[in-house]
Amino acid sequence: MHEEKNTSLIETIYQTLRFKILQGTLNNGEKLSENTLANDFHCSRTPVREALKRLEQNGFIVIIPHSGSYIKASTINDYQQLTEVRTYLEALAMRLDCDNLVNTSELESILNQMDTIWENDQHDMQSFTSLHYQFHLKLVQLAKNTLLDQMYGRLNLNEIALLSFQEINKAGFKKTQAEHRKLVQAIQDGNSKDGEKFMISHLWRKRERFRAEALQA
Repeated sequence: MHEEKNTSLIETIYQTLRFKILQGTLNNGEKLSENTLANDFHCSRTPVREALKRLEQNGFIVIIPHSGSYIKASTINDYQQLTEVRTYLEALAMRLDCDNLVNTSELESILNQMDTIWENDQHDMQSFTSLHYQFHLKLVQLAKNTLLDQMYGRLNLNEIALLSFQEINKAGFKKTQAEHRKLVQAIQDGNSKDGEKFMISHLWRKRERFRAEALQA
């Protein structure tokens, strides 16, 4: 019973910290205090350390011996590689969603919320990028492939989303939302071939931008 409780606590700490990293609540390079986390979760440092080890294994933090645990600071090259992997994971999700004709109501609701935020406050990029991440995450979850969920969950996409949208203008917003709705339409039509190809096109453009920036650095 004690072991099960400890495992559950480790999972809770891991998921809480992972969510904060994905939402941008914890900043790049920020140090995580084991003592503070132990106090926050009302536990010893042991489950905290186990959760931090898991976060490191999944690429969210860096543990430096005799120094501590830090939120991983990514480079442009990291963003390029992440986008390359992300592109084909989401393309697979699109094929599965289309083949299964999944219900797209949740995807449409997220897009409507993104429209509302943009129309009411163009400067609320945190909320906008959070919804953008939720759209792509939901698209993957609808595929109902456990291994795909696990692999996608290891990607830290919040920061890359923020980079993509922090300087977005009205034309860029309309283009992005039009592409999102084209993806939803492909799912509704069961058009897996075009849906998969369009997802690759939708995301590979970001990869090309990061590649260009990496070459200039």
